[in-house]
Amino acid sequence: MILVLVQKIRSAYNLPFREKFWFLFLYPYSGLIRAMILLIPFRKIAMYLGKYHHNYQLSCLASDKQLGIARRIGHVIKLVARYTPWDSKCFVQVIMARTLLGWYQIPYVIHFGARLTRQKKKPMTAHTWIKVGPWIITGRQGHQSYGVVGSYLAHSISTDVSVSQQI
Repeated sequence: MILVLVQKIRSAYNLPFREKFWFLFLYPYSGLIRAMILLIPFRKIAMYLGKYHHNYQLSCLASDKQLGIARRIGHVIKLVARYTPWDSKCFVQVIMARTLLGWYQIPYVIHFGARLTRQKKKPMTAHTWIKVGPWIITGRQGHQSYGVVGSYLAHSISTDVSVSQQI
């Protein structure tokens, strides 16, 4: 038990400074997000997510530097979600990622998905994931089994050109 604790402290110590800062910011922020999800109607949260684009499967362009930062953000978010005593599942992780990606002005696309189940108590499940370029930053686990029911583009992405659905 003590060896595991020492190893975790050593791993945290070896993180780059920026990632330590992200962790210290995101840990309490994830609790605020969780409370917000439980208390505030989705339509009010949706305004913060970006521009709504129906059920289109979208992607955005990002530079190699932006992709590198986004991957590190995703890594730290998964680390934070692992250690919170409250549920920090996909939607909480997406909002955390959206916050940091917005801070660094990195373009993103948030997808909401749903699928039917054969359970009477829970006939439908939902999932959300966030993409930067071709990479899924958070929510990769099982996203293929969900149909896209809504997408949000970063406010910074220009949508003057018509958006077409991928097949």
